Amino acid sequence: MDTTILRTIGLTTNEIKIYITLLKIGLSTAYELSKKTDIYRVHVYDKLEQLMEKGLVTHVYKGAKKHFQATEPEKILQYLEDKKQKLAQEEEQVNQLLPELKALTKLPQEDTKVEVFKGKEGLKYFLKDIIKTKKEVLITGIDDAKYNETLPIFMQQYFRDLKINQIKERIITVKKKGVFLFKEKNAPTTNYRYLEEKQFNPTNTIVYGNKIVIVSWGTPVTATMIENKGIAETYRNHFEHLWKIAAKKL
Repeated sequence: MDTTILRTIGLTTNEIKIYITLLKIGLSTAYELSKKTDIYRVHVYDKLEQLMEKGLVTHVYKGAKKHFQATEPEKILQYLEDKKQKLAQEEEQVNQLLPELKALTKLPQEDTKVEVFKGKEGLKYFLKDIIKTKKEVLITGIDDAKYNETLPIFMQQYFRDLKINQIKERIITVKKKGVFLFKEKNAPTTNYRYLEEKQFNPTNTIVYGNKIVIVSWGTPVTATMIENKGIAETYRNHFEHLWKIAAKKL
C-alpha cells in the first residue's frame, strides 16, 4: 500500500505504521502494537496520543488495561476539514496582524528592485503579475514549446485572462520551420513577428509596465524580475526597433 498521501497530509512514518496496524488487527494494547510495529513502547504511547488528537484513534478499557483502536478511515476527511478550518483561522489572524507589521516596517526606497523566482511557481508568479499590471506585454527570445510543456493548463488560463482584460501581447520569435506557436484561437490578443536566426537573441525577455523578466530555462527554470522604469523603457525601445525589422509572416 502506498501511504505517501498520509505523510503529505501530516502523519509521521510511525503514526502511519501504528494506524495501519490498528486497522488490520483491531483493538490492541500499546505493548501489542510495539511488538507488531517494532516501535519502542514509550514512542508508541506518544504516537497514539497524537493520533487521538487527530481523531484517527480512540481507546477503551478492558478490565484495567487500556486498548486502542483505529477510527473508521472516513475520519481522515474530517481531520483534513479540521486542518482547513484551523488554517483559515490562522490566515484571518495574520491578515489582522499585517497592518501592524507593515506600520513597523521601513522599506528602503530604491530605484531598482530585483527579485529571483525559481521553478514553475516562479513562472506563474510573473505571468499572474502581467495580468494584474494590465499593460501591453513585449516578449523576445521566447520558446513557446517550453511554456506549453511546463505549464500546459496554466497557459490556457493565462491567454483567457489576456483576452478578458484586453491585454495585448507582442512576441518576436525565431524564423524557422517547425517553431512552436500558440494558435490564434487560443491566444487572440497575441501577435507574432519573426527574426532570422542570425538576428535572433534566444534570451527570453518579457517587458511589461516598469518590469523586465529574464527567464533562464535551466533546472530549475529561473525568472529574474527587474523593476525600474528607465531600464524597462530601454528594453521597450529596443523591442520596437526589432519589431520594425521583423518579418510579419513565418
